[in-house]
Amino acid sequence: MSHAKRAWPLVAAVLCSPGLLGAAYEPDYLDAEDPNLIDLEESFDFEGSEAGRFTFDGDLRGGIFASEVDQRDGSRTTNEELTMRFRFGVNYGFSDSFRIRARAAMLCGTEGCTPNPTLESRPARGTNIDPGDITLDELYVDVFQAERIDLLLGRMQTNANTRGGVFISSLSRMTSPNVSVNWTDGAALKLRTASGWDSRIIVQYNDEDGSSTLARPPLDFSDDGSRVSYFYSLDNRERWGPFTQRAFDVTYLPKALLVDGASSGALDDYWALVGRLATEWALGDRGASLIFSGELGYAPNTQTEASAGLSGEGDVGGVAWHGEISWMNVFPGHSVGINYGRADPGWLISPVYRANDETAVLRYHWRPVPGAQLEIQGRWRQDLERLTGLARRKTFDWRVRLTWVLR
Repeated sequence: MSHAKRAWPLVAAVLCSPGLLGAAYEPDYLDAEDPNLIDLEESFDFEGSEAGRFTFDGDLRGGIFASEVDQRDGSRTTNEELTMRFRFGVNYGFSDSFRIRARAAMLCGTEGCTPNPTLESRPARGTNIDPGDITLDELYVDVFQAERIDLLLGRMQTNANTRGGVFISSLSRMTSPNVSVNWTDGAALKLRTASGWDSRIIVQYNDEDGSSTLARPPLDFSDDGSRVSYFYSLDNRERWGPFTQRAFDVTYLPKALLVDGASSGALDDYWALVGRLATEWALGDRGASLIFSGELGYAPNTQTEASAGLSGEGDVGGVAWHGEISWMNVFPGHSVGINYGRADPGWLISPVYRANDETAVLRYHWRPVPGAQLEIQGRWRQDLERLTGLARRKTFDWRVRLTWVLR
């Protein structure tokens, strides 16, 4: 019997448990912020430890992941696997404004689970480590002044997310999404203001073999001028009328774009600009609400149509966008949402939306207790533009995933 068939009775039992619909309502889940850092976690979010004291934290995430793909050559492939990710972190405070943090991460699943300690400049698979690998996805020092300034140096988690209820999406930056393990090596500075606008500047090191965060071909880092890249964001998460988030960011990857798709061809800088909004509307007095959110991105410099396998002339498009609606607390602790997004072939940095792709997602969340979340998702994807002489690739994938934050 397949893993999926064995798992469905367990899923059904969980969803039909007595008293499920009467679970206590936790209002922290409404405001597009997440006190348990489920899907939102970044290194800036961890509070400083008391001087001379160690603190510990971790999370466990695993589930069933399956896909069915109609390939561009007309064949069909299917895949089904069980995967689990475990992360455990330790913090030590030297003073009220200086701390150090380290965290180990490991993948385990049907592809493999033999422990293999490793420490590389980038994940073995580009955007994820190999099953069985144990590595450090955080190792940094943090100098900070509460609610004013925060400086991180080392290996860290960095995100630029839209806080969209059941959807935590990004067109530009999200380390370690889903059950992946990746990171940012470099320096990050966060400046907080009394007005609610936070600025973040990230200076990231890129290995010549590739970036430790997602960068799709024909982005390439073999040129010495691409060794350092830059990111800046301006973000406000304080409520302003119906808005719960207003944000803008820019990514700059110098000398990283192979315009013709070949290292011997033209080389250009890659820019990406993103704007994001999230709104929330209360529904009655039982804690339910609707969250509308989305992002719009534009990359002015893109590769040629020919290098992308398309039949047109000139350069490919560089626009990407997505929007989602989440109905939070349909019943206390239960939320659902739908998402739709499109990314031109020239949009190369989103960890959520593939280049040259159209995406639709249906997702359900259940928060049975603080720090735990069950997610069931179905996703449909297909090529936006058909490659020359090939059919459109079409993908359906689904997952049943459980996350448990240890705090």
